[in-house]
Amino acid sequence: MIKSGIEEQRRGRAIALGIALLLNRPFRGRTMFRLLAFVPYVLAEVTAGIMWKLILTGDGTADALLRSVGLGALVRPWLADLDIVIWTLLAVLTWKYVGFAIILLLAGLSGVPPELTEAAEIDGASWWQTQRHITLPLLGPTIRIWMFLSMIGSLQVFDVIWVTSVPAVRSLGASATMATYMVDNGFFARLWGYGNAIAVILFVISFIAALLFQRFLLRRDIEGAVTGGRS
Repeated sequence: MIKSGIEEQRRGRAIALGIALLLNRPFRGRTMFRLLAFVPYVLAEVTAGIMWKLILTGDGTADALLRSVGLGALVRPWLADLDIVIWTLLAVLTWKYVGFAIILLLAGLSGVPPELTEAAEIDGASWWQTQRHITLPLLGPTIRIWMFLSMIGSLQVFDVIWVTSVPAVRSLGASATMATYMVDNGFFARLWGYGNAIAVILFVISFIAALLFQRFLLRRDIEGAVTGGRS
């Protein structure tokens, strides 16, 4: 699940960054698209989990939609198949939290001086070259903060997985996170000591990850902000 969580973060970063770059360009209806991208994030986790469980359950909306367009062969037990349940839940989590990343990146894009992009266009740089050599480097601090929040959030994700996943499948580890594993074993299995140990390990991992991230990635951003404020 940890490996899949890392893959989900990479995929989520690519999707959110691409959407943010597109939504940062002026076009008709941009405000509405920004709103639609952010709506899933403001939904309660339990509400989103119940909604997707109803959609993905057997003969639910997803299966009916596939059959209606002639793709009935693709119908699967999305939440019960041990081989695909993890990818199903990763898609749900990406849909749920990509809006926050988009808003965060759009805030960072608003701080990119337009004079730099205009100068690059005058010099003959393409849109992709401008994003690669100007926009993305200037978005570095925002992307690093987002990576930190995503990493800590992936260790703590619970609500959506707990509501959406099937208990029997989750007990086999196919759709379990550290948080759901802790509750399953520490509360429902009444292994109090084991559950406490999982909680301590989860705290230690989060704490060490936060220290390492701050030490090697966020330090220069924080020091730059402090120096800039003093000057």
